[in-house]
Amino acid sequence: MKRILGLALWAMATTVLAQDAGLRLPVNGEIGIDPTGAVFDYRIDTELTPEVKSLVERSVRQWKFEPVLRDGKATHAKARVHLTLIAREVTEGFQLQVEDVRFSEYRDAVSMKPPRYPKQAAINGVGGDVLVAVRVDASGKVIDAVAVQTSWPYKKVAAKAAEKWGALLETASVEAARDWTFEPVDTALHEQGDTTLIVPISYRMNVDRPPREGWHYESAGPARPIPWLAPSRQAFDASGLKDGEVLALDYSVKLKTHVVGTAL
Repeated sequence: MKRILGLALWAMATTVLAQDAGLRLPVNGEIGIDPTGAVFDYRIDTELTPEVKSLVERSVRQWKFEPVLRDGKATHAKARVHLTLIAREVTEGFQLQVEDVRFSEYRDAVSMKPPRYPKQAAINGVGGDVLVAVRVDASGKVIDAVAVQTSWPYKKVAAKAAEKWGALLETASVEAARDWTFEPVDTALHEQGDTTLIVPISYRMNVDRPPREGWHYESAGPARPIPWLAPSRQAFDASGLKDGEVLALDYSVKLKTHVVGTAL
């Protein structure tokens, strides 16, 4: 069991979040899986110290996955991997663990022009977050888009106001999303088209700043179903998804190795 004896290993990290239970660090990268479910390639995109990078990479390369099937046959696959590391304080210093891991399809955006900020919302200092679901075909074209939910972090919003401002932000979001394009599928990896992606869009004014401390309100509008998906495919977790990041709902990567809670 590895222990980090000081905070020097964290000095080069681009983002460290201080919370009650420890220091958290999001780590993003790219992973390649062979037909047996073994990791054959891995790249870390997040800037890390050499010590932490070595621990993460050594752990990831030992992971085992369920073979990814295309037309009933195991094949090579690639995915984005999103890790959350936590450094918990122990007697000797800090212990580095994996707190969370999730995977998303490897579909980079080719063009993702941000939406216009609704003039009326801007004049009234209204900002919020909109989750948009987009349906993408094999060529990377968006063939459908819908707003799934709108929320207002750090503030309490009355129902009528939420309905009014939510409609403005959602309309602008969907209009923009319909013009987005993504990379086409990689036929060499037998990737499939008609993929559903979840993308968060944030509208921020100067007044939309997180509170420095203490309790605060967070308001969220109703979650709506995605029209083209069956009820069994509606559930997803977009927590931690940042503005402009992409979460694929129908991706088939399944990790066999027990990872969450393990020490690096």
